[in-house]
Amino acid sequence: MIRTFRRFNVDIQNTKILPYSNGRLQAMNNNIKVIKIKSYGYRNFNNFKKRIMIIRGNLTF
Repeated sequence: MIRTFRRFNVDIQNTKILPYSNGRLQAMNNNIKVIKIKSYGYRNFNNFKKRIMIIRGNLTF
């Protein structure tokens, strides 16, 4: 545990100083993975992409 702390010490300090986070991106990736599991069997990638966009709220008709 001490070796891990020493190895990532600079990164840990940066998380306290900088206001950046990748939490929203990780949530979006997780959401896409869940959609991918639920919609197994799509033959057309465009239909799969449209489904992701509709669920994410980026595509409206």
